Amino acid sequence: MPSDFAHLPKQLGRTVRKLREGEGLSQMKLAERAGLAHNFVGEVERGKKLASLDTIVRIAKALGISGAQLLGRAGL
Repeated sequence: MPSDFAHLPKQLGRTVRKLREGEGLSQMKLAERAGLAHNFVGEVERGKKLASLDTIVRIAKALGISGAQLLGRAGL
């Protein structure tokens, strides 16, 4: 990943965590709603994994927003 994109995983992760906590969801519950492994959700939130577009949409839907809204809130 080019260095100018290195901040993307952390930005997205911070946003997912903020939205998840705002909804009062655990990582486990968000993962369940999105059909993902809870440890993967944790890695996304910590910026260790850059989620695919499909996964971003699944997480967003689990949070009750669109993928575009999630990316927008993350400033991406």
